[in-house]
Amino acid sequence: MPEKKVSRRVLYTRNALRDAFIDLITEQPLSDITVTDICARADINRSTFYLHYRDVDALLVEIENNIIDHIEQEFSRAPHEHVFEELVAFLKLLQQTPRIPKLFYALTGEQGDPRFIRRLQQLLFNAFQQGWGLLMPESSRNYKFLIYSYTLPGVISLLSSWLRGDAPDMTAEQTAELLHTLITHGMSGISPLFLRPDAGVLNLS
Repeated sequence: MPEKKVSRRVLYTRNALRDAFIDLITEQPLSDITVTDICARADINRSTFYLHYRDVDALLVEIENNIIDHIEQEFSRAPHEHVFEELVAFLKLLQQTPRIPKLFYALTGEQGDPRFIRRLQQLLFNAFQQGWGLLMPESSRNYKFLIYSYTLPGVISLLSSWLRGDAPDMTAEQTAELLHTLITHGMSGISPLFLRPDAGVLNLS
């Protein structure tokens, strides 16, 4: 049975509501945002909102699903040996779309959505499993999971800080290289980077 075509009016309304909600997420705590706030920003009445979404959380889930799906599509296409290049391309994409970094930071911050963080963690764990399977082929899944549990908060914090603009001189390539080094070699892999003349802001001398 063919899928029912969504009208342009419905698409416009949903896009307007999503855009309004995303703007609000980057401006104020997630828990403070109401249906009234979203409708006022989108210039759409409340009854129309409820034709499309049950509540604020239903709209939030849709936005988060779109983010997760996009990230999965970006990295699922690349073989493991090209994941670094895909990460660089993804970071550059984020830089070119200013609102996305703000949204990502808002959702993963102290007043963000724990559900989104858990989903992001699971996505990253699945990606790390592939690489660690090559680095530690004899290690158990539990052993890898503990390493992942130690590494992941740092990865998300580093990405959030970079997206927030805390290190404006760090390029996407440098950020991806730093992440790759920390994940695969830990802090012991950092010292050689400080000594390299081409490491840019990583050279602290």
